[in-house]
Amino acid sequence: MKRSRIFLPALGWAALWVAAFAGGGGESGGPPQEADQRAVLTMTVKADAGWVDTGIDVAQGEAMTIRASGQITLQRGNPAAGCGPEGLDFVTVQQPVADRNLGALIGKVAQLIAVRVDEDTGEEIRDEIVSVFHIGAESDILAPIRGRLYLGVNENVVRDNGGEFTVSIFRRDQP
Repeated sequence: MKRSRIFLPALGWAALWVAAFAGGGGESGGPPQEADQRAVLTMTVKADAGWVDTGIDVAQGEAMTIRASGQITLQRGNPAAGCGPEGLDFVTVQQPVADRNLGALIGKVAQLIAVRVDEDTGEEIRDEIVSVFHIGAESDILAPIRGRLYLGVNENVVRDNGGEFTVSIFRRDQP
């Protein structure tokens, strides 16, 4: 089992949020023109998988468009718990992106600092700097930091989830 330790800049969570959403990453203006983007990957993000590694390494400020479709449920057997990539119009205090819809498609860029093994348990520990952001059905993203891109569902308890999103990632040419 892997465990991650997350390091945040000395300025704390508020600074990380501001960097991710106010000019450093997160959603930006209108959709790009088709000629300005290159398809990189189409993949599925299962609702019960936690963070899914896209295999894509990004540079800070790199422009991407991410589009998603599909349906998931945030509680198998509960018809009221179904949603698309925009999530349910509901917010809890225990979700990765606290001010966005529960179950929405979200992204994370993780910059690996070190990998070590806990001497007592033998468990691998990954020391990372991370930035988490909202995607929804479609977003233009500027990578907030350099690192690996992961996708997931805006919920911390995913074991009882079902369904999947189909996600396409496009790299955009910089103006």
